[in-house]
Amino acid sequence: MSHDTRKERTKKALEDAMVELLKQQNFDEISTSDLAKTAHISRSNFYNHYKDKYEMIDIYQQSLFNKLEYIFDKNQFDKRAAFLEIFEFLDRESLFAALLTQNGTREIQTFIRTKLQKMISQDLHEIYLDGKAETPVETLYSSVYVSHAVFGVYQMWVTRGKRETPQEITKLLLNMLD
Repeated sequence: MSHDTRKERTKKALEDAMVELLKQQNFDEISTSDLAKTAHISRSNFYNHYKDKYEMIDIYQQSLFNKLEYIFDKNQFDKRAAFLEIFEFLDRESLFAALLTQNGTREIQTFIRTKLQKMISQDLHEIYLDGKAETPVETLYSSVYVSHAVFGVYQMWVTRGKRETPQEITKLLLNMLD
């Protein structure tokens, strides 16, 4: 068994452990010991991978955003495809969903909204506004508006237990944005 596979398995176990713990308690209350115990690894094994839980989440988010940016870039001229693929992707990301619940951190949620806003103002902007020229102030406010809408819809979808399929939620979102 290669070292990389074991490393990936440990990271996955820690992410799953964080998801479990976020069901019962606040991110701020979760300790490294809790994470290690829930993931069935030693604390020293945790520290082989991460400095602390903040670094763990930071690294997780970085890879998540790289994937999201890739989806936005790939579907640059098709907002339906972009949103659908994002909802499908996020449907599989239980840690991301858990971080957006009331037990996640406000910092993480603000960071995610800000990142989403930046991605939307750069990438989705052309799609969403269908090439209409805007002033920088209009661009700023429309990207805030769209990113908060998308974020709010996603958060409610997670809170309700993802009852709608990614296709249904994409259709709902696009109907509201049009």
